[in-house]
Amino acid sequence: MVIDGRKIAEVFGEQIKERVIKIKKRGIDPHIALINVGDDPASKVYIAKKEKLTASVGISSTVYKFDDDVKENELAKLIEKLNLDEKVHAILLQSPLPKKFQFQKFVDLIDPRKDVDGLTVINQGKLFSGEPGVIPCTPQGVLHLIHSVQENIAGLHSVILGRSIIVGRPLAQLLLNANCTVTILHSYSHNMKSVCQTADILVSAMGKPLFIDGEFVKPGAIVIDVGVNRIEKNGLKKIVGDIVFDDVSKIAAALTPVPNGVGPMTVAYLMHNTLNLAHCH
Repeated sequence: MVIDGRKIAEVFGEQIKERVIKIKKRGIDPHIALINVGDDPASKVYIAKKEKLTASVGISSTVYKFDDDVKENELAKLIEKLNLDEKVHAILLQSPLPKKFQFQKFVDLIDPRKDVDGLTVINQGKLFSGEPGVIPCTPQGVLHLIHSVQENIAGLHSVILGRSIIVGRPLAQLLLNANCTVTILHSYSHNMKSVCQTADILVSAMGKPLFIDGEFVKPGAIVIDVGVNRIEKNGLKKIVGDIVFDDVSKIAAALTPVPNGVGPMTVAYLMHNTLNLAHCH
């Protein structure tokens, strides 16, 4: 079974649209600030997509673009200004930043009550201590896709490849909260293949193109591919995941494609988080 992330995100988007209509009747106009620094081509695409999708559900947005040579204090001043602006409910700092910037340093300048990506140290701490806070978008999207296949996942063994603060670590916490047994694998892990073969739920967020083939996968597993890798094949540029789709689809019970798997759900949860932050305003 192919898990159609685009279709699931569309249904979720309609629910968000209805919530936007209700909150606007209360006189609140949900607004997100999108900050893009540098000329990373993928970042430009992501920002454009986010701008388009926010508009499609009735959420307003403002994009702030900076060149590579922007001074640190300029970026810091903008974040400070947005923190104080009552009309701005959510702030997103698009990653990656140019190498001279420390991403976490600037994320932590964002007011945790406007941290739409849930990446400030305060929101990370709240997630790990079980307190209500903002949860990163991609892990929420991944969990939603898993639940679309199987609602009750208590007791299942989940294996996550990758331990980033954006996906691997917060997703592990969400799966623990759902009463899964969780293993995180990373670049220093041993026996990766044999550990993956024990997974009822396998999530790859490594960023290694076509790394996971059928030999890694337990028959009947739910497999989620978070990887977005740009490769060149026969002179053509192509986007592929971490997983060899044709191979794994013969073994897994359910599998997300790349593109149109996790990506649309990440943006849908960006809308969801923005709306929740506007509600708290």
